[in-house]
Amino acid sequence: MHQALRISLRASLLAAGLSCAALFAPGVQAAGPQTQYQQDVARCNSTPGIDKQACLREAGAAAQAARQDKLTTPSMQSEARNRTLRCDSLPADQRQECMKLMDNANTRTEGSVQSGGVLRETTITIPATTGS
Repeated sequence: MHQALRISLRASLLAAGLSCAALFAPGVQAAGPQTQYQQDVARCNSTPGIDKQACLREAGAAAQAARQDKLTTPSMQSEARNRTLRCDSLPADQRQECMKLMDNANTRTEGSVQSGGVLRETTITIPATTGS
């Protein structure tokens, strides 16, 4: 139970950290760079629980990239590599659970970027050790 809670909390922190970057996903730039920038700044100012300064920096970087026509949509391979790299940074005993959390079809996903983050929850049953 305690292990499942720790994994769930780590996933929450990971999701919160990703929320700023996801606010400025390339597919959202249809309104034009300046209009999108204004929407992003408003979102930074109104989304609870995020680092406002980091969010504003990301908004500025996204606007600059949009003006330079450098916003791209990541490939499925790139996203898979990103997931693997994130899990590789964890201690060895937690990597497998992280990959299950990222890739498991039975993972329950809740929340949205607009609400401040996406929470992923996977229940991993760990058999009890037999006491000697």
